[in-house]
Amino acid sequence: MQRIRKRPRFDNLLSEQRSITGSWGRRIYLVLLVLLAVGVLNYLIGDAFLLRADGLFLSDRYVVAATYPGRVSAVNVKVGDKVKAGAVLFQLDSAEMLKNVADLSLRTGDLSTRLTQLRMRAATISSLMPLAERQAHEASQVVARVDKMSARGLISSQAMHQNLSAEYESATHLADLRAQAGALSEEMTLTERSYGKARDALGQLEAFYGRGEIRAPASGVIGPHVPSVGQVAKFGDELLQIYGEKTYVLAYLPDIYFFTISSGDRVEVTGGPGSPNVTGTVEAVLGVADSLPPEFQNMFRPRDRSRLIRIAIPKNSGFAISQKVRVSGCIAGWCWKNILPNL
Repeated sequence: MQRIRKRPRFDNLLSEQRSITGSWGRRIYLVLLVLLAVGVLNYLIGDAFLLRADGLFLSDRYVVAATYPGRVSAVNVKVGDKVKAGAVLFQLDSAEMLKNVADLSLRTGDLSTRLTQLRMRAATISSLMPLAERQAHEASQVVARVDKMSARGLISSQAMHQNLSAEYESATHLADLRAQAGALSEEMTLTERSYGKARDALGQLEAFYGRGEIRAPASGVIGPHVPSVGQVAKFGDELLQIYGEKTYVLAYLPDIYFFTISSGDRVEVTGGPGSPNVTGTVEAVLGVADSLPPEFQNMFRPRDRSRLIRIAIPKNSGFAISQKVRVSGCIAGWCWKNILPNL
């Protein structure tokens, strides 16, 4: 028996079309509502279960500052140049430092001259001392013999007086030489100490100034700011920065997270468009917090400070120094990067 196909009735055709259209509209509305709810939950509490941390790609940084006032007379590097430790970066001439070196050199020379004079006087006294001691000893013996002769009445009082005067002069001369020797010894000790300090200070000052050559404290890459010829620098002014060879990522954890991040966890580090995606290893969860850089701040959800983690990055990762990166790879404490490479 042939099945009779149910045909739509012409009197309710429009109603049936509206029913079908309304059914699809409700489905799309529910899907959009679910997506909106998921987005709101992700925005509000997503950071509590997913590792999504903002970070900066950094390296060891060395600041080269002016340790004395001066004027830049020559620059040997450019932005981005690779330098070795000890390489001459620029020339910083300083009239004040030259004056200090000259004054200290003059002071050292005066002390050296004074020390030479004292040594000559000490040598003279050392040569005269045996003669003075012998003279005083012989004068004392003469007076002793004169006393015996005077007791017998064999010598006049005038001769007695002359011998006593000679003994007194000999003793006085000997005492004066001994006093000079003691004073010279103390003065020479103080002068030698002052001369040694002045000489050491002059050596340190000359090495510190180094003819105005400012050298790299470590190997690395020159930062984005380089002084120009003719620039005048005051004491403590930062002239340039050197980024070291060891690189890492410093990431700012969210305010709340309900999972644990441990040293050794492998995470994914991504940059902006055109930047590479690399796998890093958590070196340490630092016991310090720091305020987020302005580029990471959210005006609708301000975060004053966040805990920091340091992530080791392979060499030649392709990131630029101070580039913003995104750290991910863990869901509720389960870091899939720890397992995927072993599968």
